[in-house]
Amino acid sequence: MPKINILPEGLANKIAAGEVVERPASVVKELVENAIDAGSRRIFVSLLEGGIRRIAVQDDGEGMAREDALLAFQRHATSKVAEEADLSTIATLGFRGEALPSIASVAKIRLITQAAAETEGTEVLLEGGQVLGVKAVGAPKGSLFEVTDLFYNTPARKKFLKSAQTELSHASDVLFHLALSHPMIHFRLTHGKKILLDAPAVSDLKDRILQLFGEEVFVRLMEAHGEGHLSTGKSLEEGEEKGLYVDTFFSRPPLRGNHRKDQYLFVNQRPVRSPLLSHAVYDAYGSYLMKGEHPFFILFLSIDPAAVDVNVHPMKREVRFQQSDPVHEAVRRVIRTTLSFAGMDELPVAVPLERLIPIQPNPLDRTKQPQLRWVGWPERAAEAGAAYWSAEKGIIQTEQIRNQEQIGFHSAFPPSHSPSPLIRPLGQIYGTFLLAEIEGEFALIDQHTAHERILYERFLERWRALQHPSIEGKGDAGPFSAVQPLLVPQQIDLPVTKAGLLRDYLKDLALFGWGIEHFGETTFLVREVPALISKIRLESFLHDLTDDLAQTEVSSKAEQPILNVIASMACHGAIRANQPLTPPEIEALLKDYFEMKTPPTCPHGRPILLRYPLLELEKLFRRK
Repeated sequence: MPKINILPEGLANKIAAGEVVERPASVVKELVENAIDAGSRRIFVSLLEGGIRRIAVQDDGEGMAREDALLAFQRHATSKVAEEADLSTIATLGFRGEALPSIASVAKIRLITQAAAETEGTEVLLEGGQVLGVKAVGAPKGSLFEVTDLFYNTPARKKFLKSAQTELSHASDVLFHLALSHPMIHFRLTHGKKILLDAPAVSDLKDRILQLFGEEVFVRLMEAHGEGHLSTGKSLEEGEEKGLYVDTFFSRPPLRGNHRKDQYLFVNQRPVRSPLLSHAVYDAYGSYLMKGEHPFFILFLSIDPAAVDVNVHPMKREVRFQQSDPVHEAVRRVIRTTLSFAGMDELPVAVPLERLIPIQPNPLDRTKQPQLRWVGWPERAAEAGAAYWSAEKGIIQTEQIRNQEQIGFHSAFPPSHSPSPLIRPLGQIYGTFLLAEIEGEFALIDQHTAHERILYERFLERWRALQHPSIEGKGDAGPFSAVQPLLVPQQIDLPVTKAGLLRDYLKDLALFGWGIEHFGETTFLVREVPALISKIRLESFLHDLTDDLAQTEVSSKAEQPILNVIASMACHGAIRANQPLTPPEIEALLKDYFEMKTPPTCPHGRPILLRYPLLELEKLFRRK
């Protein structure tokens, strides 16, 4: 008896569905792409429980006759490919004929469709891939696909789904990408009775970008268009050279983002992931990009279908180009040229860490050494002279530093006593790094990440106190419960998907002193902010916060969304790089950080301090 078995059709379909249908968002993608291919001008998507319970996609496309409605659920049945040669000229989003049978094998489906030439519509009911009934019905031109109880017959698959909010976020993201790439179609997304996205048809891509991202984002974008050429091995005179066209909108330096969320790539209007195209964009920016910065960009590449393979990935997420170099160069050149015309030839260069302590050929030539803003604490210097380096005079000198009471400053930190005797502050360089002697070792401290960790721990303590107000009377967390009203409320416009997320977390933000009012579909008014981070950049904070929330896998850790809120507040509320601090502010920052005994990283994992033992320094100077 042979060991190899031919699988039953039902089991084979379920296995195939695993490649195409990963989650509700996969169903939304396949059904909406079919609606686009059908020439629809209006596509409405309705979800329940993030699409786990119900997905409905209604369009006004060409619809199907009765025979086609039944054939559509057969594997490898398609109207878009008839012979092998058609694979090299695919201009539609779908073409393999796998999506509908794959969805039908793991869900319950109701299809109502009517073609324009037909006098009546057709209703088809399926469950687990089996047709339960077919009948004639009255219906408008177009199709309605209703998918319910996804993975009802594959519980092992269903248990890997995330929460309804997480699945909704993925489905919203799919529709957002398709709406962006097809501006002349009206898209609407509802979840229950709530409209999350309503994007009426517009005349061009610029209007769609303005519609989806809002004016505040749109006015900060640069626009570029250009073309390139693919070699066909024939001369230009023969007219065989094939073109490719680049249309892109991208953020102008200085950049805002510290994430890759707001990056949209399309090849022939198909949303894709392409390391090649992403690299071309980053290469064009060059040294505009500091470490950890990422540009916002929307890039459309139009190319001969024969020059790109879209059949690489089961979900058609990835593409492969026959000639990658011309594609890369065309994208890079279009963006780089636009930056140059905008007067941005002088690219900023990041200072490497090694140059913090540069080695000079002449030990007496110290004019290029990083200048220490301040050395020694005022109360100590009042008792004995403090030695410091004077770059202007090029000598070591001693000066009596004025008493602390004579130094005027407005500190962002609460008053602090002297640091532990084991921690001796030395100063600040580049407006970014603090210098200190810690237990006999030289230390470099990143002031932003140190303050970020302090704020994170304080906000976390505040939240936990609110969860357990009876514990040691911590219902009031002191200054972190204080709010700062804004004299003029600030209006913030967010993209539709981000606006929906922010609405869901307004009550959580209020726990920390935020007063944010929903002021329309995608508009919010910020009236109050937490007092200790009152100088936060509101628009940047809300964009990054909603990005973090969108990527949260809620079911893996119930408190993760709140931790993301706290981490975003701490990051955006902390003192920044290139921000000079007064001696008392440096002292307070170091004291607060070292008293907390927290991990030596910020909440996002970046290091806070580097320590150099005396022996290591002596080796650098060849004393050992």
